[in-house]
Amino acid sequence: MQHGTTRTAPGPGRRTHRPGAVRRTWARHPRIGLALRAAVAATAAWALALLIPGPFADYPYYAPLGAVVATTASTLASSVRQSMQTVASIALGAAVAFAGDALVGPQLLALALVVATAVLLAGWRRLGSGSSWLPTAALFTLILGQGNPTGYVLGFAGLTFAGALVGILVAAAFPPLPLAPADATLGELRETLAGQLDDLVGGLRQEHPPTQDEWRGRMHTIDPLLAQMRAAVQEADEARRGNRRAARFRPAADRLYEQARALERLTLLVEDLTLVIAETEIAENERVPLGPALRPSASGALAALAEVLRSVEGAAADPDVVRRADAAVAAFATELRRSRATTDDDLFEAGNIIDNVRRSLTAVRPREPAEHRDDA
Repeated sequence: MQHGTTRTAPGPGRRTHRPGAVRRTWARHPRIGLALRAAVAATAAWALALLIPGPFADYPYYAPLGAVVATTASTLASSVRQSMQTVASIALGAAVAFAGDALVGPQLLALALVVATAVLLAGWRRLGSGSSWLPTAALFTLILGQGNPTGYVLGFAGLTFAGALVGILVAAAFPPLPLAPADATLGELRETLAGQLDDLVGGLRQEHPPTQDEWRGRMHTIDPLLAQMRAAVQEADEARRGNRRAARFRPAADRLYEQARALERLTLLVEDLTLVIAETEIAENERVPLGPALRPSASGALAALAEVLRSVEGAAADPDVVRRADAAVAAFATELRRSRATTDDDLFEAGNIIDNVRRSLTAVRPREPAEHRDDA
């Protein structure tokens, strides 16, 4: 569309073009960008390899291999690291092949020794994800490099390195910044925590407390999601190193990290809430901390907390939803003060639930603007 053109309202059945739709799709599906970067880098590396004379000319296909290795990493820093680890593994594998061929005469025995040694060395942690290339390089050098092992190794390692440099340059020109995948993992963890609270609410709203086995069936597995969130946020943080787009997306990244910290605290609090309720409010106990008098108000507070979790945008929840949750917690506290049928232990457990809900709300409570705090 040319500048100065006036937009008209779309007619019935006509699709409205949203300028940000392509950008959002690109952000939510980082593999699209990954595929394009790999294609560009591999093509450029192949074209350059065909121009290189000498022993390299016989093995041009290793250049696009190095380019793909460099561009399939999720961050620029990991592209550099993965490329160096891969080239180091290839060089070490070639050295193992040279040593095995020189020390052992029969080819079958040399093959067995080289493969065994290479697989053992591939366990070296410093080689990282590139370690899988060590046995491959050793095997290729021993078998395919017969007749001209030096030229083969120069072509294999040298062109892989050259292709990796091309891939790194492409990654630097179009650096990935995986904020959307990290945000998706945050949303998944947040929804799982809200679902855990929903199951607690469902148990408390039954006519009789659930049994211990029934509570166990209502407990969600959260640790794997928490680990996944930490890995995604760490990857997003690593992607900012040397990334020319990092400053542009700094506000979004800062909100992501704030929400991750809040969810870390929330996860611990929700898990504590779950254990407190599942271990005390059970049918097997003669006395329960909440009982019929307090279960309705307790379930209301937990349901309000679940609603707060689902309203989180950025690092904070919707203020109106938080206010409703505050009111639900206050109602629970009022009912607890009115209740006279509880022992000191029951009072402590019920108070612990209230304290955990309040701390959970604090973790996602909207921050007061600085000027308002100064005025206060």
